[in-house]
Amino acid sequence: MPHLEIHNLTVSYEKNQPTLKQFSLNVEQGELVSLLGPSGCGKTTTLRSVAGFIRPDAGQILINGQDYTRLPPNQRDIGLVFQSYALFPHLTVFHNVAFGLRMRRIPKEEVHNRVANALRMVGLEAFADRRPAQLSGGQQQRVALARATVIEPQVLLLDEPLSNLDARLRVDMRQEIRRTQQQLGITTLYVTHDQVEAMSISDRVVVMNQGDIEQIGRPESIFAAPETAFVADFMGFDNHFNAAVASVRDSLLTVNWGDAPIELPWRSKFGSAQAGAMAEIFFRADSASLLAGRDASGLAGQVILHTFHGNEVIYLVETEVGEFSIMQDSDGERFESGATVTVQADTKKWIAIIEESEL
Repeated sequence: MPHLEIHNLTVSYEKNQPTLKQFSLNVEQGELVSLLGPSGCGKTTTLRSVAGFIRPDAGQILINGQDYTRLPPNQRDIGLVFQSYALFPHLTVFHNVAFGLRMRRIPKEEVHNRVANALRMVGLEAFADRRPAQLSGGQQQRVALARATVIEPQVLLLDEPLSNLDARLRVDMRQEIRRTQQQLGITTLYVTHDQVEAMSISDRVVVMNQGDIEQIGRPESIFAAPETAFVADFMGFDNHFNAAVASVRDSLLTVNWGDAPIELPWRSKFGSAQAGAMAEIFFRADSASLLAGRDASGLAGQVILHTFHGNEVIYLVETEVGEFSIMQDSDGERFESGATVTVQADTKKWIAIIEESEL
């Protein structure tokens, strides 16, 4: 039996305009599942419903088989880590972490031991007597994590916990959160709009769009094999163009790339592909390359602009099929704006997606 079960959850802030539409999800004991998607997709609404801050219009929330749907937040055995940390500024680190235990009337000696262990786990035992204003952003986030986990909750909920940190701290805190979650074996629901964050921290990723699940799976599957155009675009397949399907063979279909046929794996949530259907072809900037001048091995184009990104240069290239971003090593051949180039396809990493209306 799953540890956290969400069945047909529907939430509406305005009449007849549901933010969540019969949303269902099961999370296993000790699993970390990320809800990933753009602002307004329903991920925070899902989290707040599990926490008890929102009463759903319909549906059911079960934790370890117990119905939590109508329980108030203070009666749910849940740990929360907020985007804003929500630490008490007048309390020390020790007393911030101890707050939940004292509200549960845990004996004083046990409070001391559990807080000490929690601070040791997040590397803050030397900061027990400091107040939040005396800590860095990363340290405050670790205090919030210790406070949420010290109560040994049934489920841990994290709502955009790293969005207030700089890039380097986010990397460090991702590792800290994952290490702590695995060490404690806590079932965790994690909300983020950051694809890299979700990929690096999760057992499974749920990509959400307008209150629905677009795709759910392991990070590797979501990253490499998106099932819809929305997921492909959201997961960094920056380049796309439409093409008619020339033929279909098992899991591969053929379309034209300029004058040349190319064979690609295809995805659809809705059925089988067929010749004549329109497919949307997606590829990332690093799965194509540029040659100087015109060459029959690829698609002719012209460099519109280029931007330097340290180890890579990204070129925007205009072709007869469309404009594409192509990534090249910065120590390789460089192309100036206006240069004539040939775009060569590394189709092993390309995908074709066919939506329902094309089947």
